[in-house]
Amino acid sequence: MIITDEKLLRVECVDVLPDEVLSLKEKLEEELQLSFKLGRPGIDLACPQIGIAKNMAVVRISTGTGKFHNVDLVNCRISETYDQAEFHGEGCLSFPDMTATTLRYKEIKVVDNLVEPHEFVATGLLAVCIQHELDHLRGVLLPDLAIKSQM
Repeated sequence: MIITDEKLLRVECVDVLPDEVLSLKEKLEEELQLSFKLGRPGIDLACPQIGIAKNMAVVRISTGTGKFHNVDLVNCRISETYDQAEFHGEGCLSFPDMTATTLRYKEIKVVDNLVEPHEFVATGLLAVCIQHELDHLRGVLLPDLAIKSQM
């Protein structure tokens, strides 16, 4: 079950060990699928959102052309950011009745990822999703970043 209690989401995450990656990935994907079946589709999810204080998140975005951006984020960080702009309509499975306008970077460089790719550049919606999920791993939530919000 995806956690919606702000206090429970503000946890200190610890790094993921290599032998934990597969089971955590499966748990995150199962929760995304369950959420979709319950009528709450999401495209990304972090371990703290399912009650696990580990530095891991998944992003699953359909490009609309039959292709997907499937990215696993494990113990990684953003090393470079470019072109900050307002992003409208950002949502979060942990805040199901909220969308917000946030400040996000249009392009980011991710490094130190435990899994492939170990280093990559992300743009557009993928970059926004990665920033959102890495925020979760630091206890930073959508209400903290909202310039404007709708409930």
